[in-house]
Amino acid sequence: MLSKILRAVGALPLLLVAAWSFQTMDLDKIAATAMPSALAKTIEWDGGKVNIIDFHGVAFLDDLWRGGTATFSVSSFGYDSIAAWQVFTFLIDLGPMYAIWILESTRGANKWSPGYIPTLFSVAAQVLGIGSVAPIFYFLCIVFGPSTSTLAASAPQHRTVWHQSNLLLIPIVLVLHTAEIFGMFVAQSYDARHYWTWAWQLTPLWIGLANIILGQAIKLLRVPFSPSAASKLMLGILALVSAAVWIYTLAFSPHSIPTLFLPEAGPQDGLILHSRKALQADEVAAYASTFLWLIYAFADLYLAGLVGTVWLVYAALLPLATLAVGPGATYVLGWYVREIILSSARPKGNSSK
Repeated sequence: MLSKILRAVGALPLLLVAAWSFQTMDLDKIAATAMPSALAKTIEWDGGKVNIIDFHGVAFLDDLWRGGTATFSVSSFGYDSIAAWQVFTFLIDLGPMYAIWILESTRGANKWSPGYIPTLFSVAAQVLGIGSVAPIFYFLCIVFGPSTSTLAASAPQHRTVWHQSNLLLIPIVLVLHTAEIFGMFVAQSYDARHYWTWAWQLTPLWIGLANIILGQAIKLLRVPFSPSAASKLMLGILALVSAAVWIYTLAFSPHSIPTLFLPEAGPQDGLILHSRKALQADEVAAYASTFLWLIYAFADLYLAGLVGTVWLVYAALLPLATLAVGPGATYVLGWYVREIILSSARPKGNSSK
């Protein structure tokens, strides 16, 4: 119990990030600015007009996300250039986050901990914002999940994430998430972009379900493969996609990095300005909490005696790598290095002398 209390105290900054995100995004204001479009079932801007469709055929779901399609139209239709560049990179970078969360959930030692149910949190993030949900998810994982010492002392099969059931996870993320985001932002017609915006709203749920169903099918069919090599390669491909979009943004965006990614401090009125601020804050909080979690993870490795002090410095510098390859690819890099260290740890009593 004392250990959990100490870990909770150490992880309190994550809750501060969540509170900042929730306050800055201001969900009530997001809903209010999108309400005229939702009520009229029409999105209008200086460059055109699109009728809002009823995508799901279920009144509750269509009502829940109708306004959200107007909020995302600011960026996906491109009538706010700053939002268009920022949100495209932001949503692409969610792919690695979804993948790593699910990989973590399949670690045997994570069973029945908060890390075991990432889809619940990623679906909640579609309504509340990933910037508000991710810090809480990481906080719960730190407090109630296994410590690095526990993982290092467990058998390899209980700490690995490279399972047969995860063979198709990355292709699932690429098809159900990444491809849909490209559809939202680069489809030729605005109607098509609107369609893909709707399709993406429940993507975290479909990713989670598809991975479970196809993972079980792979087990039943006894598909032969090397889970480690295949999954690592595909995770690398997902990171490369994120890095490529980030580098493209740096090379061709007419806006500076602070303009693109840092929200204005004061209130922003209207659909365009508040949507921009809200999604900038959403991204900042999502990846601030992600890098905090990585720093905690490397601190745990240090306390478990698996790395030296220099690794704490490397972990603290991880956010700087974001400037080169973006937050999504940096997350994959930091997480993968941690996995290498964890996988090389020997359970107590099995070390050679």
